[in-house]
This record gives sequence, C-alpha cells and structure tokens, in this order.
Amino acid sequence: MKFNKKIVLILIVAAGVTSGCRKFLDINSDPSSPQTPDLASLMQPVVSFMPKMMSVDIISVGQLIQNWSHVTSTDIFESHGGNTSAQSIALWRSFYAQQGTNVNLIIKDGIIKERWEYVGATLAVRAWGLQMTTDFFGEMPYKQAWEENRVTFKYDSQEDIYKAIDSICMASLYYLQRTDGAQNAATMARGDRVYNGDVVKWIKFVYGIRARSWQRLTNKPTYNADSVIYFVDRSFTSAADNFLVSHTATRNDDSNPLGAGRDNVSVRKQSRFLVQLLDGTNFMGNTLLASRDPRIRGMLAVSPDTTTTTTTMTSQNGGYRFIVSSGGDPNNTALPVNNSQGIPTNPLYRQRVSTPYADSAIVNPALNNFGSSIGKYVFRGNSSYAIMTYHELQFIKAEALLRKGINNEAITAYRNGISAHFDFVDFYNTNSNPGISPVSPGRTAYMASVAVIQPGGLLKLTDIMLHKYIGDYGWNLLETWSDLRRYHYFDLDPATSLPVYRGFLIPLYSSNNQGPKPQYRYRPTGVSENDWNLEELRRIGALNVDYHTYEMWFSKP
Repeated sequence: MKFNKKIVLILIVAAGVTSGCRKFLDINSDPSSPQTPDLASLMQPVVSFMPKMMSVDIISVGQLIQNWSHVTSTDIFESHGGNTSAQSIALWRSFYAQQGTNVNLIIKDGIIKERWEYVGATLAVRAWGLQMTTDFFGEMPYKQAWEENRVTFKYDSQEDIYKAIDSICMASLYYLQRTDGAQNAATMARGDRVYNGDVVKWIKFVYGIRARSWQRLTNKPTYNADSVIYFVDRSFTSAADNFLVSHTATRNDDSNPLGAGRDNVSVRKQSRFLVQLLDGTNFMGNTLLASRDPRIRGMLAVSPDTTTTTTTMTSQNGGYRFIVSSGGDPNNTALPVNNSQGIPTNPLYRQRVSTPYADSAIVNPALNNFGSSIGKYVFRGNSSYAIMTYHELQFIKAEALLRKGINNEAITAYRNGISAHFDFVDFYNTNSNPGISPVSPGRTAYMASVAVIQPGGLLKLTDIMLHKYIGDYGWNLLETWSDLRRYHYFDLDPATSLPVYRGFLIPLYSSNNQGPKPQYRYRPTGVSENDWNLEELRRIGALNVDYHTYEMWFSKP
C-alpha cells in the first residue's frame, strides 16, 4: 500500500502544527540556535509518559475490577460510583498535552527529515495512547484535538476513534517498513530506550496494538477472530519482545508509579476475588498448600499472622488475607508495639492485610525512598513498567481461537500464556530482588493440575479470562477492565451457564448509578472541559450523574 505524505498527515490528524505555527516560529527564531529539538530528546519523554498514562488515574480502575479494595468502606470506586470533575486529570493531560505535542513535533519533523523509524514508532505510541484514552473516557476530542486557535473541541464517537486507531497503526507500519530514507538505528537508540532502535520490535508492538483493539469488538457482528490471530502471530514471539519502560528510581519522576516510593497503591490492598484466584479457592475448591498457585508468593503480600483464621482468611492459606470490597480493613486496629523486637502484639494488628509492596508490611516501608528496591512483583520503584507483554497476547489469541472453535490450538496459546506469566513473575522478583525465591520450580506441577486445562481437554472462556486476569494483575488494569466490560461484568460462559468471571461480585452500588448499574467509563476531567467544552459534555450526556454507567461503544452488540 502506497501512502502520500500529505494524505498520511491528514489521516492521522497528528501533525496538528499548521502554517500559522510555522510563521510564529519564524518570527521568533534565533539563527544561532535550533528551533526544533532533536528527535531523540523528544522521543524519550513521549515514552516515559506511557507508565503514567497506564497507572496514575487508572489505579482506581483496580478497584472497579477488584484487583484490590480500599482501606476505607466509603471509597467511590468500590461502589462503581464514577469520578468527580477534579479527577482523571493525568491521563487526559498526558495524552493531549504532555505526550501529544511531542508526538506531533516528531511526526512533522521526522517526515521532513525522512527519519521514518521515528515517525513510525511515534505513530505507534499515538495509536496506543488513543486506545488507552478512549477506552477510559469513551467519546473524546480527536479530529480537532490539536487544531490551532481552537477553544472548543468536538467530541468524536468511539466508533470513529477506533477506526482512527487502526488507520494510525497502518500508517505506523508503512513508515517502520520503509527503507528509502535517512533511518539510523544507532541514533534512533538514543531516543528509544525500550527497543534501542530495533524497528522489527516496534513493528511487533504495532501488531499487538491491533490485536488488542480488534479483540475489544467480540460483541460486534463484524468481529473477526482470524484478524486477531493474524495480528498476534505477527506480534510478540516471546518475553524478549515485551514493551518495558525502565526506571532508575533516583527521584519521583523516574520511579515506577506502582513503587513504594510513589505511594500510589498503599491505601489499596489485595481483594477477595484476587486472593481466591491464587490461593486455591476458585480453581481447586480448597486452600491446602498443594492447591495454591505457586505464583501467589511472588505476586501477593503475606500478613504478619499466617495462621489465625478470620473472615479475611477463612482457612490457613498461608497468610494471604484480603479486604472485602466496600468493607474496608476489618482489623484496622494499629496499636504501637511494646516489645524490644518491634513485633506488634495486638492480635487484630497482626491480622491486618499487608500493603502490596512487601510481605507483613502494614504501612508503606519506603515512602519517598525512590532508590529502594523494597517491594515485590511490579510494586518496586526501580522495576520496569510493562506496557504490553507476550503472555497477555497469548491469552488474546487463545480467546480468539476458542471463539473460532479451534479448541486444541486455543489450549496451546492459553497454556503458553500461563507458563510465560510464571517467567514474568520471576523477572520482576528474582532478577532484581534475590530475597524472593523463584516461582518457576512449581510450574510443572501446577501446569499438570486441575487448575489448568490439559492438552486435549475442553477449554472454556472462564479458563482463559480468569488466568488472563491473573497475568494482568496490578499493571494492565485497563485491559482487564475492557475484558470485564466486554463481558458486561456478569455475562455467562455458554459452556457452564455460570459467569465468565466466576466469583466476581459488586456488593454495593453508589447512589450516583441510579440503579444497580456497573461503571463503564470515566467522565472527562472538569479541569479543562467544564471551561471549554461544556456544551459538548452536555451533548454526550457527560453532565448526567450516571454518565459513568453508559456502556461503551466497543462493548455493545
């Protein structure tokens, strides 16, 4: 497929810098210094904002999907109550301003300089960011988003935005595959801290974006499982292709947003649903040692008291307690220790649920300690943030294959996803924190257990989606939420007549919902939109108290 440069610029609506802007720069130019920053210096912040976009606002999604529950019993996200106008600022601002303007500059300057690798990679980031943002907010400005001299912006439909995402991906692939320009892998590596200028891996990332986006449409009559499988097969072939954004954790801005130093997760602790997926309850029917998923000790936090049974640990599952959704921490008594060993003596204190950062840690052990490796799994300041992974894509392929009725191939992809996630857990623990023993030695026995469908068995949607939920825990919150919304939270698995997400409950609904309706979206941030786009908010219904319950286009038939 041939693309004309001008057509591509119109297609992606991304350059967004018109001749008026060029005249402004000319008037204020200084001949002795460059007016356009180096492409590498623009690319680095574009990528560095990706973890922030996946986490800061989206951390609250972890409560909607029950990755964790809040330590209080009144948190609005526990009851699917939407967001206030002052919330959801970071994702909106990052996509449109902090990341968006740099993306526009790289595309514009990269085309002029024929640096096709920069153009293609940056278009991939634009497609990824657009997918993230629309799946969080729904309708949003796109076609007019970076149009000069505008003070109001029309909200585009999610259907049109999805078409734009795919068009941007195709444009990205076109540029990444070009060989006729001034490409240079060595100089590209200066700006590309993820793949070090490896264009082949960027191409795989783009196919991963397409796989995610097309798999969102399982409820549409136009859903095409063959295309999803095609995209996955051209995406990541192993964990070596994982898109990981590294952090040195020398300061707040260069620390993993999920790490202990940033303290974004300490008020949220592991939920009943999550714990019971890993401690044997959901898959094996009991919490005996032999029934536990070996990954539990690499992913979840152990409470100080590992034996006393309570409502949050009804059998001795090894101390992996949980907070009940909307119930808060039932053992919230935090009396000071009164012995030389520093061990809390109050029984209720000892039975509290630990912070996700570390075993037996009731409070955050490393607040503002950005250089520390304290923590486990993805909850460390100096750990990389995963943007997309091989194991996630294998679960996507498994679902697409199962929907086609190709059971045996679906089982292979599903088992690949589980096995690869064992390696993912060890990557985040033993590779940088030798104090945590690897979970992979338990893989063979677990893969042969009844918790995992065996080759030649009968695979069900529930099997895929619950194991995908485990694999996405903590880092891939929006993907899990999109899956839950595709299944309308409580849709039934046709093979069992039970909910696909077996054991998932929403015990309390906010009065904002005007009925027992789950949350499907967030209201656009009022920091800018109430001032500039109030009429557009009114047009799409965003001023209504239950707007957050309006179903997304992608999840509708």
